[in-house]
Amino acid sequence: MAVRMDPNEMWQRSQGVINQAVGRGAELLADRIDHYTTLADDMSSMLRDKGELQAADWVNTLAGGVHDAAEYLRARDGTALWSDAQEFARGRTWLLAGIGFVGGMAAARAVRSANRMPEWEQPEYVESYSQSQPTFGEASLNGNRYDERL
Repeated sequence: MAVRMDPNEMWQRSQGVINQAVGRGAELLADRIDHYTTLADDMSSMLRDKGELQAADWVNTLAGGVHDAAEYLRARDGTALWSDAQEFARGRTWLLAGIGFVGGMAAARAVRSANRMPEWEQPEYVESYSQSQPTFGEASLNGNRYDERL
């Protein structure tokens, strides 16, 4: 017995699963952001105690914005987050191109450097040190024989 599913039904089910995963991830991210908000509030009160009022106000303002971002993540589900991202990106193709370019450069750098061995681990470098080297008594830095007599 073969089970046939309508492609639209499959799409809706997959979207539901994706939305659940994004919702859980957004909630975890919001919790982490709130943790940083608490840290920023503590820093602000510490700065106030030390008499740094301007820095304390700036940190407090930053903490308020971060808290608003956490509340935004808690209030939206995956579909709303995606539509908000699309709305933000609409008309800003230069921004998307820039983000794609920087992300591509970072990925290329990570891939390129992940496979490279450090210079001191390369076989030629190790082999050069495995050959006998003159000792301090055999040669000095200027090429003349070192005189061990005082």
